[in-house]
Amino acid sequence: MPHRVAVFGAGRSGSAAIQLCRHLEIPSVLFDQDRQNDAACSHFGESDLSQFAAFVFSPGFASGHPWRVLCEESGLPCFGEAGFAASFWKGPLLGVTGTNGKSSVTTLLTDALKRSGRKAVAVGNIGAPLSEACLENMDSGTVWAVCELSSFQAELPRGLLLDGLLWTNFAEDHLDRYDSMEAYLQAKAKLLHCLQPGAPSVLGSSVPMESVSAPEEGMPLAMQSGVDSPLSSPVQMENWQLVGKLWRALNLPEDALIAAAENFIPLPHRLQKVAAYRGVEFWNDAKATNFNASLAAVESIKLPVYWIGGGRLKGGDLARYAERLAKGISAPYLYGEAGSTLKEYLSDYFKEVSVFVRLEDAVAAAYHDALADAPVAVLLSPGFSSFDQFSSFEARGECFTETVLSLKQSAEVY
Repeated sequence: MPHRVAVFGAGRSGSAAIQLCRHLEIPSVLFDQDRQNDAACSHFGESDLSQFAAFVFSPGFASGHPWRVLCEESGLPCFGEAGFAASFWKGPLLGVTGTNGKSSVTTLLTDALKRSGRKAVAVGNIGAPLSEACLENMDSGTVWAVCELSSFQAELPRGLLLDGLLWTNFAEDHLDRYDSMEAYLQAKAKLLHCLQPGAPSVLGSSVPMESVSAPEEGMPLAMQSGVDSPLSSPVQMENWQLVGKLWRALNLPEDALIAAAENFIPLPHRLQKVAAYRGVEFWNDAKATNFNASLAAVESIKLPVYWIGGGRLKGGDLARYAERLAKGISAPYLYGEAGSTLKEYLSDYFKEVSVFVRLEDAVAAAYHDALADAPVAVLLSPGFSSFDQFSSFEARGECFTETVLSLKQSAEVY
């Protein structure tokens, strides 16, 4: 390992990488333009390159960031935080990527591994950096890490050696970061070259790539009849079958995976029913930060849908999105940065398209109209990122839920 490391980004990933360096007694310096950490340096230039033997980037640093450009052009090793940490990980490492469904698959695999008697941790884009897991399991080669990897984390794959890879699906997303869908695809595809020799890779039907080492086809894994698992829904069914293929390829006990599936509890803010009264159902799908996820949620609701959408634009074909969306919803309620732009396209399909500044106001309006037309479903499945008004999709989902419950209480409906 290098004698001196520059770590870029003072968020959770960068801070964890710095802590790992300190534990390993590797001299390191933290850089962050926003000075989220008082100990971080806010300037980095060409003259600083010679002071370091390697560079570690948090996922937020896109390929065009001046600091990253400088480091990559230097020819010195450039790591993403996950790849840097993977260099020190001693146990098996599984990768999970995809436009949608990554966190659910990561959670399911981790629980199944634990049910099979193995120690396992869920890391990466799901919340806990792999560097943190390294610090907590430094001396154990028996702990499995199931690492959720976004395209941002896949851009710099140096150090990642995967014992298996599951790629759930591929759909339009992140076109504010990538110049094209092909660029987005190729960022994720780098993970296929991170597989250990002979390690299995399982790809969803929408992924326009060939598997490097696909497992043999067999009978799909089935849960017990009568079990009402969220993984039985059309949205999750393909993910469940992909997990089964990877599980079999790893020669792990099927009963543990089936038990994990039958007891699977959906993660918060993912098509979560938060209330129902006076014939109106309220669904929180705040995690739907791209068009494909939003459309899948709309399709899964059986009642007429009063849809709430908006947030920060990320590029993509808005005309096509509006056309497909209009086929599945009864009324749109838009908010945030994307609201006015999306209204231009949805106005071709609806006489009235309501636009609000705040999410809370959109929820209140949808609630008012829904009471008059019940039974209906009020669905927050935004289709855009949360970062215009919220720090995360979780904060957006909590705002929706709190607003719904406060409206219910103010109307004295119990």
